[in-house]
Amino acid sequence: MERTQIETQLLEGCRRLAAKGFFNTPANSFSMRIPGTTEMILASGQEDWRRMGTADLETASLLAHEGLSGLHAAIYQARADVGAVAISSPKGVRLLAAYGGQLPPLFDEQVRHLGLSIGPLPDEENVNREVVRKTFRRGTNAALLGERLLCLGMTCERLLFNTELFEKCAQSYVIAKASGNRVGFIPLWVRLIANRRLLREERRAAASYRKGQIPERTVAY
Repeated sequence: MERTQIETQLLEGCRRLAAKGFFNTPANSFSMRIPGTTEMILASGQEDWRRMGTADLETASLLAHEGLSGLHAAIYQARADVGAVAISSPKGVRLLAAYGGQLPPLFDEQVRHLGLSIGPLPDEENVNREVVRKTFRRGTNAALLGERLLCLGMTCERLLFNTELFEKCAQSYVIAKASGNRVGFIPLWVRLIANRRLLREERRAAASYRKGQIPERTVAY
């Protein structure tokens, strides 16, 4: 995939998240790996994400250590299968933070694509490479970063799907918790099977990126 195609996908992704209200602050960000290189394209710091253009994108190194670029770079270094990363601020995620910031395994599709449920990360300034490695080493694709969602995807398409899926699950969980009724979880054996399938997909994606290629499109479920 050519660089211009990656930029186009990234811009479309940002605008899609902005249209849904997920990108609503300069603290949000979106990046995509450039296959076959040690670089990524990063979008961040926008006041109005719906109006951003190619001139608002920057190229950053996957070896970066400082600031926002360093956080995105740490994820790409820890997870060779990841092709896109986004930090967004959906409403359901902000409400979930008030319930501890961890989304339990509620739905088949959730455990199939988002992986194992984990607790929230520390504040952004304390998310170093070791924290990233430990958090996402078992294929997990989403975690809360304060009141924001840090989400990963093998491709831009999967990142957008994962972000929207997490928000739907978060909203459902918050509503269920607020009702006071008992919330049922997905059985452990289902989670284990789903996680094995996800890890196989992620290994194939990592192999594609090592060849300098974008992974093949996979079905949503």
